[in-house]
This record gives sequence, structure tokens and C-alpha cells, in this order.
Amino acid sequence: MKQGFLTALVCSTICALGAPLKVKELRTESATNPIGVSNSPRLSWKLDSNERGNSQSAYEILAATSQRKLDEKTADLWATKKQQGAAKLLVPWQGKPLKNGQKVHWKVRVWDKEDQASAWSGIATFVVGERAKLVKPARISGFESSSEEINQLYTQSIADLEKRLTGFTEGDVTALGDGSMVHRSARAFLYHFDSVPHLTEWLRLMDSEITKDNFFPNHPGAKTTAPVSSDSGVLVTHPLWWMSGDAQSTRSRWNSYEGHIIAREAQDTLLKGTKWGGIVDSENISAEFIDLCYLGFSCRLILELALPAIQPQKAIRFQVYASRIRKSFERQFVNTDGSLKSTSQTGHVLALRSAVLNPQQKAKVLADLIALVAKNGSEVGPIGAHFLPGVLSLTGNQDLALKTLTDLKAEEQKIYVESGIAEWLMAFVAGIDTIAPGFNQVIISPRIPSDDTLRWVKAYHDSPTGKISVHWKKLPSESALTAEIMIPAGTLSRVILPIGENQKITESGDAIADAEGVEIVERKDGKVSLITQSGKYFFLIK
Repeated sequence: MKQGFLTALVCSTICALGAPLKVKELRTESATNPIGVSNSPRLSWKLDSNERGNSQSAYEILAATSQRKLDEKTADLWATKKQQGAAKLLVPWQGKPLKNGQKVHWKVRVWDKEDQASAWSGIATFVVGERAKLVKPARISGFESSSEEINQLYTQSIADLEKRLTGFTEGDVTALGDGSMVHRSARAFLYHFDSVPHLTEWLRLMDSEITKDNFFPNHPGAKTTAPVSSDSGVLVTHPLWWMSGDAQSTRSRWNSYEGHIIAREAQDTLLKGTKWGGIVDSENISAEFIDLCYLGFSCRLILELALPAIQPQKAIRFQVYASRIRKSFERQFVNTDGSLKSTSQTGHVLALRSAVLNPQQKAKVLADLIALVAKNGSEVGPIGAHFLPGVLSLTGNQDLALKTLTDLKAEEQKIYVESGIAEWLMAFVAGIDTIAPGFNQVIISPRIPSDDTLRWVKAYHDSPTGKISVHWKKLPSESALTAEIMIPAGTLSRVILPIGENQKITESGDAIADAEGVEIVERKDGKVSLITQSGKYFFLIK
């Protein structure tokens, strides 16, 4: 009897590992069963599989005017038959023309890498209309750690993001905050809430009220403009494209944000960071300093947006523009030794993130910033709070970033909460990020502290391609580390983990050379870099 049980268990395990793909979470225009989409909508779905490296090789979509008609013979709106390819994100409608007010029922099935067909998905719907009806966005993340201070920051940040999104959903166009606040929170919104429709609508409202001089309002409904808020017409577009994978808004909005940058140049022909539209000195730096940094930041992002906007020829203009901004910033705000004339922490952080420094200046400004933070802790306002943890983490100073955030006073915590700190927790502490639009390729690179500020972190993000999860844990003996990682079907990932000179890495007990779906790319500078296919992995470093 025992032998029979073991045989059944082995067979069931093999069957599970070899099972075809499952199709789940059908979406139209990045929303679940939306009301109010265009008559040429785009359809998306996610995949589920227990098998490493499984992927979609083909798909079939059926769409009909009623649920009853959803089969191969009676689907009266669209029946694609079997289409070769891995497309599953924002697949354009190619069925019959749709009318305003029409309700569409649709489903999909896929074939895996072995050409084995999945079952049909559940049925999704959408209604064609002139304006999308927003619904309360669902949570698409989770985060917990060994640090109560960090957990508290996360909880408070999520509550702040949810409150703002709820107000906007209920019709308060100012609920997300002014443009500066929305920019600082955009990636946090996208990491933690199903908020693509909300940010898309917010940008539509901003576009509808752009002035005749090509400046965006401070926020929808505002009668005034100001550099940092107005620049959000560009600054929010980038994370929306990068994290959702949707290049359509980037293309359709190109004239708006190109016109805005050109208007910024016309407003300030000498690129001195003109003080205009309500911006004032803040966080111990001048309005002109802030203005020029954000101009550099916007210029850097529009250079990256030129490719998805299919405007590569326009990149030359903004490369020249960026060079002029750097030279002007150097003349006004940089000493001959490469240091900043300002001693403000926010000034140092903003300069480092805004593409206004050359490499030699960056090194000096970073060294000065580290000294300031080590001596004084966090001395920043909303702008500095948004950038400081990321700058420290990107430059190998994660220990200092965590120490700073666990020593915050109550009023300092509020500043970080309202500046999108939940983005940093996901992207740097958990280490979940994308290296291709829409998380089609994932990077898992947690910045693990060398001390005991954090002993473990467990997090997930339900990305456009599926659920990504990370659970890293420092073991008490031999400076060992474990990392449990899940990558959604059809997605490749780059995994970067810290490793000591004499340590070895294994996956589920096997040497990496013997592990299925994973290989070492390089090992240097105290880190090991891996490429993994989709699936679940358990890494041990000791």
C-alpha cells in the first residue's frame, strides 16, 4: 500500500510538472472587465505553470456578443484560430468593428513550448464607450520584513497611496496631489495597486488643460503652472510606459510633452533655471537649482521615450539640450573641485538623479552626500525623500539608507510616506524590478544589508506578465543566505545576489551547473549574477 501511495505521488508530481499552461487574469486595456474602452481595444492575459521555462508558443482568441456564442463555430465578433507567437500583452483587436455601448465577451487559450494546448480561460468582458469608468484599484503587492520600523513605513505608505487613489476614483481630480506629488508616487502606485487606468486618466486630464504656451497645470483643474508640477506631464509618462509595457500613450502624447520641453527652453533661453510659476526656494536649495535639475531630469526621460514613441530622429535635439543644461548647471552651482556650492542634502540627491553632472562631479557629490547623511541623518524634504534611499542603494550604500530610515522621527516618517517610499522598498529592499517594458524581463537584485538591520524580507508584485515573488533570508551561521524566487511563465530574469569570496551557491541542493533553467553569467565584486527561466527557485549561498 505504501509503495502504491509513493507511485501515485510520483506520477502526480510528474503530471503537474508536465501540465500545460493555464491562462488567467484576462484584461482589456490593462483593466479587468472595464466599462468604457475604445472600439479598437487591446487584450492581455497572464500565464501559470509549475514547469520551469514553460512559455507560450501560440494563442487563440474568441469574442462574441454573448457568452452563449463563445465557441469556435458561433463566435460572431472575432475568432483568431491558432496564432503563432508569444504575444499576450496588449494584443490589438482585429475582430469586427465595435459600436459604442456594445458589450463583448471573450476568452483565450494558448499552446506551450511543446505545442500542448491549454484549457480555455474563464470569460472576460468589456463595454465600448467614450470614457473609461474607473473602479477602485486592487492591491497587487505584499511586503513584510524583520524590521518593525520598515514595516511601519510600508503600511503607512500603502494607506496614503490607497487614500489618494480612492479619492480620484470617486471623482476628486485633485486627490492624487499636484504634479510633483504624482511624479514622486507614480512607481509606488504602479507597484502596489492596479492603477494603470488611473494614471492614464490623470494624464488625459492634464493634457486636456495644457495651456496655449504648452505648460501643464499644477494638477487637473488648476489655473496655474509651475516647473516641477508641470514637468509631470513627461515625468509620469515614463514609469507608466516602463512598468505597464504600454507604448501607445507614449506615442499619442509625444507632441504634448515634446512641446512642453520646447516651451521650457523658450521660457528660459539661457537655461539658468528661471524662477517662475510659484516654485520657491525649499529644502535649503534655490528655486533656480530645483528648476534646472528637473529640466535635466525631464530631458533625460524624454530621450528614453523617443524610442517607444517612434521618434528616434528627435533624440539628437534633446541630447544637445541635455549637454547645454549640464554646462549651465556647472557654471552656476558646481565648484572647481566638482563639489556643489550648496550643502543641502536634497541638492546633492537631486543633482545626482537629474543628469546634470559629469562622471567626475558625480563621484565628488556622492562622497559629500554620504558624509552629510552619516553625520546628520535624514535632512530632506519631499523631493529629497523621494530620491535619497534610491541614490544610496544604487551606489552601494544600502546599510546607510536603512539606518537612516530606521532612525526617522515622526514628522520625517510622514515626509517619506508621502514621497513614495513603498517604491524603494519593492525595487531595492525586495529587489523586484523590470529591465524591459511591462516586466517582460525581470531583475531580482535585493540590496541586502551587511549588518542585522534586516534579517529577512518577503514580497511579491503581480506584474503585467504575472506574479513575481522574493523571500530572502540571512541565516545565522557562516553568513549564509537563502533566496526563494518565483518568475512568471514566459519571462526571463536576471538574479543578482551577494556572495563571499569563499562561498558557493546552489539551487535546490544542486550546483548551478546541474540546475535546470539557471546559469551563472558572472561572479565578481562580491556578487553573483544569474540568468533564470520562469519557475520557482531556491538558492542557498554559504
